[in-house]
Amino acid sequence: MLRRSLLYWGALLPLLALNLFPFAVAIDTIYRAKSGDMSAFWAGMWVRTELGISLVNSLVIALATAIASTLVALPAAYALSRFRFRGRQAISETLLGTQMLTPIMLVLGLSQMVSGMGLTDTRAALVLLYSAFQVPFAVWMLRGYIDAIPIELEEAALLDGASRRQILGSIILPLSVPALLVTATFAFITAFNEFVLALTLLRSSSNFTLPLRVNALTAGRYAVDWPDVMGAVLIASLPVLIMFVGLQRYMLRGLRLSLGAT
Repeated sequence: MLRRSLLYWGALLPLLALNLFPFAVAIDTIYRAKSGDMSAFWAGMWVRTELGISLVNSLVIALATAIASTLVALPAAYALSRFRFRGRQAISETLLGTQMLTPIMLVLGLSQMVSGMGLTDTRAALVLLYSAFQVPFAVWMLRGYIDAIPIELEEAALLDGASRRQILGSIILPLSVPALLVTATFAFITAFNEFVLALTLLRSSSNFTLPLRVNALTAGRYAVDWPDVMGAVLIASLPVLIMFVGLQRYMLRGLRLSLGAT
């Protein structure tokens, strides 16, 4: 067992070093350029880069996307798991097929659609589009998890007079919490880091998300303040890092059960 653990760690250490290398470069760049009062640098950087409003925008959009896509996906996954109807298999295959589509392939048509709806340069447009892209993956994940829930629980509830809505809210929802956390976390991270659609649809600086703000910091006409850029990158990484650390146990359990059930 010890030998196997050492082999695993030996294989993972190069990957770990590769992933941590950009953070080391960022910290080194900040330290070399601002070796004096670091607290003054961080306070000044926060004001100069206007990260606060961008962080709020990203968090609002990502949280709304995670909640909306999960709420839509749960009843859809339940229907695909429990009901037998014509076209059920075709719908399942279509959901998997949509995962081959990326926003960059559809960005022109989506931007025209959003413009026609009058939602250009709004956070609501990004929430709608991000949720639409996340729902197929969420349905696929949740369906595999619901398949593993014993149907006898629902049959007993039906005999007691419970409706399908009551079963979904009182039985399926509580038992699916680990899988819901997994799908919501993936939706949050994807929406938080998305760049192409945000760059296409957002115009006002006050609506910029964090990826757009960091990109704007590197678009200086004459010079780029790299310490500020590196500081912004580190701050932009914190929300995702905190979410992973806080929900790691639930994510691993939900992902293992969802994949094991498919």
